[in-house]
Amino acid sequence: MHISITGKLGSGKSTVCKMISERYGYEIYSTGAIQREVAREKGVTTLELNQMMEIDHTLDDVIDATTTRISKERKGDKLIFDSRMAWHFAEETFKIFVTIDPMVAATRVFANPRAEEPYATVEEARDKLVERSLVEQDRFVRIYGVDYYDFNNYNLVVDSSNHTPDEIVDIIWEAYQNYCKDPVKYAHVEVK
Repeated sequence: MHISITGKLGSGKSTVCKMISERYGYEIYSTGAIQREVAREKGVTTLELNQMMEIDHTLDDVIDATTTRISKERKGDKLIFDSRMAWHFAEETFKIFVTIDPMVAATRVFANPRAEEPYATVEEARDKLVERSLVEQDRFVRIYGVDYYDFNNYNLVVDSSNHTPDEIVDIIWEAYQNYCKDPVKYAHVEVK
């Protein structure tokens, strides 16, 4: 069974995906990396790209179709989808949402800046991350008719505000193993 991981910006999703890949041999499929590359090619920020995608859904359609196709074609492979919407499009995944306090996320993002997302202050990082999240959430509701922030969509919801990446990986792996043994009993778990 594949794993799909999503969550709030700055929650550590990509770091956790890399760690799961290294520890357990999972290959990562990252739609965020695709979007950042497209933003770079267009000479815009990821927020600006998200705003453009509100009008033109072409990139969404390509990413969604590719996610579905990969999940079907590589059903027996060890894949982890690092993606906002893979939980909705990839077939047979253990669905994870990583949440975080907005100020903790901003502090993390500010301390590890990406060239395409420069921020002058932690407060600016928080405001831009929140704005980007709202733009994405609005787009997901309009395009897909789903509430990305409805925790009932996920098998595991974990708050990374007070956990190290190693602890998050351990929490995920234990929940995943439990789910594989008994998907009814462990259909939805929340860890703070």
